[in-house]
Amino acid sequence: MSEVSEMTQENSVCMQSVDMDLTCLPPGNTSLQQTDAPGAAEQQTMSVYLRVRPFSKEELSNNEDQACVVIENSQTVTLNAPKGSATMKSSEKGIGMSLHKFSFSQIFGPDTTQAELFENTVKNQMSDFLDGKNALIFSYGVTNAGKTFTIQGTPKEPGILPRVLESTFQYIGEHQYQGMDLKPYLRNGVQSLDFDQVKQERSTKAAIFASIKEECDPLRYLQRCSETHFQQ
Repeated sequence: MSEVSEMTQENSVCMQSVDMDLTCLPPGNTSLQQTDAPGAAEQQTMSVYLRVRPFSKEELSNNEDQACVVIENSQTVTLNAPKGSATMKSSEKGIGMSLHKFSFSQIFGPDTTQAELFENTVKNQMSDFLDGKNALIFSYGVTNAGKTFTIQGTPKEPGILPRVLESTFQYIGEHQYQGMDLKPYLRNGVQSLDFDQVKQERSTKAAIFASIKEECDPLRYLQRCSETHFQQ
């Protein structure tokens, strides 16, 4: 099981990240193990990764870089309260602390690419997943921390989900069933199709692929728009 926590270096978000209370992982120990119980399954661990996104141009123009998030090493990050914040004012009065340290399985800085994150967090779990073992990966963070970019990504910089799908189909390769007489049903079921149902499935598949190809072809798309305009 893996968790990818997202954190911004933005001042207003810095202390909210502290409120996530990731101190459930003691320093130096980023593994959560099941308690020993009669009949319990084998022990499982959860890896918790932290990704710190870079500042946006707007944030930099607003001078929001106050070094609130400091990556000490590959597993330790220090959070400093922003100047003028309630936390900083309280610490100056001797109430609470303005500095907090957190430990993670691994920390990825603002310069980390999508490919590097996937290689160092998810790829190792792919082999176990493809061998039939269960796996869970989720992203946690405040609004605008970069969760969608990490999980979904963009066409030019795909995130974890599209990379997992690509790796899965690459693994299947020639083992993929080419026939169309079997159709997935609900979550784990399979339906056996007769000749007429197979024929219908082939027609539906051809229509979907044709529409996708047409939408991806800019010349055909413009031609269709022009024809529609003239008809109007």
